[in-house]
Amino acid sequence: MILLVAPFGVAKEEIVPVDLHEAIETGTIDVKLIVKNGQQARIVAKNNTDQPLTIQVPEAFAAVPVLAQTSQGGGGTGSGLFNVPPEKVAKHDVGFVCLEHGKPDPRSTMQYELKPISAITTDPAVVEILRLHGRRQIPHAVAQAAVWHLANGLSWQQLATKERKNLSVPNTPYFSRSALQWAGQLVAYAQQHAQSEATTAYSPR
Repeated sequence: MILLVAPFGVAKEEIVPVDLHEAIETGTIDVKLIVKNGQQARIVAKNNTDQPLTIQVPEAFAAVPVLAQTSQGGGGTGSGLFNVPPEKVAKHDVGFVCLEHGKPDPRSTMQYELKPISAITTDPAVVEILRLHGRRQIPHAVAQAAVWHLANGLSWQQLATKERKNLSVPNTPYFSRSALQWAGQLVAYAQQHAQSEATTAYSPR
């Protein structure tokens, strides 16, 4: 903890942010992840200490269903900080993108575990797309189409013909044409970005 000198010589404490995964591993906090639907999730954190905590949420993390066959796993998105008072519970809303096409859609009644993003994908292009979604630089539909293409091998034609099934009205397209065009450009960018990062990481000095 860092002490800052405030006006009139009064010492003011600055709470240093703690990484979310580190806080979970050390037992500093207990976390429950509620995946509301295919687009939204909520982190519920209980502070197990007698000190206030500021939690740093990573730009992308894995949301892994406890029962693997019951629902799609996915990526949580949306970095940021949230405060948890001593021995209290706090909530923090994040985005969500499905990464396991073909399994049932997420529901709030399903149990999920929050883990590092590597627990569900090691594709740097997918991770980059999740980061961009978390920064709100791309709409959810664009991110979803792109990651289903990359992570699950769905062709653009399959995505173009995918429909939302409705009981009382005719089925509607899952993705608009413009969303798929944007997703195609996004995939190209993310793959190029990942390749550039890898080249930089291994370039000789």
